[in-house]
Formats: sequence, C-alpha cells, structure tokens
Amino acid sequence: MRYAVCALLALACAAPAAANPDENATETSVSQAADVQAGAGEDEDSQPLIQESSEDLTDFVTDYIRRDIRLKGAFFFEDKASGKVLKLQLSAVEKDTRTDDNGATAVTARFKDPSGAKYTLVFWVQDGAWGGLDISKIEERSPGKPGAKD
Repeated sequence: MRYAVCALLALACAAPAAANPDENATETSVSQAADVQAGAGEDEDSQPLIQESSEDLTDFVTDYIRRDIRLKGAFFFEDKASGKVLKLQLSAVEKDTRTDDNGATAVTARFKDPSGAKYTLVFWVQDGAWGGLDISKIEERSPGKPGAKD
C-alpha cells in the first residue's frame, strides 16, 4: 500500500511538468540565453564594474535617508563629541560628489535638528559585496573642516 501511495504522489508531481513541455523548454532557453548574455562562465573579477554617475549616487543617498526617516520618524546619528543621539530631518543633499583613492565616493547631506541646529553629514558610498552600492561610513563634518558650508 505504501508503495502505491508513493507512486501516485510521484506521478501527481510529475504530471504538471509533463502537461506542458513547451513551457519548460522556453524557461530553459530564456535562462540559458540570459546566462550567455551575462557572461556566464567568466570569473566575477573579469566582469566590468558599473560606474555610477554623481546624480545616481546622490539619488541613492537621498533615497536611503528618506527611507530611514520614513521608518523611524527621523534620521538618527550619534554626535561623537557630545555622545548624544541626534534626531535629524533632511534639509538638502549636495549634487557634487568626490571620490577618494580607495574608490569610495563622498556624498554630503545637510540636516536640521528640532532646535534648528544645522549638521552636515558625509555618506561614503562604494560598490557593495553583492553588486550594487553600499554606504560604508557616515561622518559628521564639523564647520572647521575644508568643504563645510554651515
């Protein structure tokens, strides 16, 4: 009896695949074509890196900040000097970016806290481990540092 139930179960699972053999062939063909176009079989290191424009990077950081504010109600950042956690609202993200020697790009954003104090944060963006972009570090720029416009 047990063998009959197993055989019926195996037959039931195989029936949908056998019912439409063209559908499975199409999926395989599309999958194989995508692998060929994506350079399947090549090492990941030999794949060209996608260079993001300055506008793409500022949009990425702006989206990151807005999602964080939507999730938490504010952008929280720890002020290292005072040890306080700041509850910030976004004022602006600068369109200009700069890249360091390691390939990370700095995107500068301006914030205000509820008391009206202004803060400038620098978001360091680099290529992510799984492709795409990552924010590797967020720094506060004090008014005395070069490039600060507070």
